[in-house]
Amino acid sequence: MLIRKWKKKAIEFSRIEQIEAELLRQAPTCCDLDEGSQAEARIFPSPTNTTDPDFLRDWQEYVRPELQHLFRSAKETVEADLGSLKMKLGHLGRFLVPLEHGESWLNTLNQARLILAAKFEFSEAELSTFELPRTFSQRELVLHQINFYAAIQERIIEILNDGEEHKGSEGSG
Repeated sequence: MLIRKWKKKAIEFSRIEQIEAELLRQAPTCCDLDEGSQAEARIFPSPTNTTDPDFLRDWQEYVRPELQHLFRSAKETVEADLGSLKMKLGHLGRFLVPLEHGESWLNTLNQARLILAAKFEFSEAELSTFELPRTFSQRELVLHQINFYAAIQERIIEILNDGEEHKGSEGSG
């Protein structure tokens, strides 16, 4: 897959293989949380070690709903953008994401990575080292999915932080 700035107004995803398209489409779905799960605790960690009931009540009443709205809005933006990704058997895909949607993509990919890491109980060591798998279990494939999302995030950050177009810069995948 190739990810680059397109005409100073969009992020172009091109040369997309079927498996990459499927992983991209899964990102918003990965953001669905089960209430009370480890994944929810990872996305909405306690803001502090305090046991002050007023502070914790304010957090639950004001901050958490705003974060939930932000996350939901980002996810909906990514879902809408992915609607323009059309794949034909035997052909590579392509779609554009408006530059102003870049932050929503970063947010959604980050949520997906954090939730997958929590659901599959990956340690920080597992997430920070890359080794070729000895087996191809679901857990190993999810680790590759997390790394795939991280590589896309890295490329989007480069595009958003750099005013110049990177011709021929390839993202991982």
